[in-house]
Amino acid sequence: MTSVNDDNDTNDLKTTTESEKTSIVELLDELISHMNATRNVFKIMILSSFILAPLSLMLASVFVIHPFFMHRILFRFPDVGGFLLFFIGISIMLASMWLYIGLSERRFFSKWDKRFARFTSLKNQVDKELE
Repeated sequence: MTSVNDDNDTNDLKTTTESEKTSIVELLDELISHMNATRNVFKIMILSSFILAPLSLMLASVFVIHPFFMHRILFRFPDVGGFLLFFIGISIMLASMWLYIGLSERRFFSKWDKRFARFTSLKNQVDKELE
């Protein structure tokens, strides 16, 4: 009685692993397709990093470099001037990070487009061969 039960467990295990393998392949295919579909959202984010980050850096540099702006604020309102310097420093740091992330993601997605085109052609070729 235990040998029949063991055989059923083994067959169930084989069936489960075969269906999991199929579902893993399908899952990866869906993930790659979803990544390609959301690629446009990432490209918009990259474009915003190329526009907004340099604008923020230029504006912050104008505030810091302008000869009278910071001088007047620091001497007339020292607390506000200190807060403004802190805010400008944080703004420069975040804009620099956003620009770096945009550049690195741009490199990634330029490679991704080539790889995805190769993936789709290979997938279509395998689909044709299987039919």
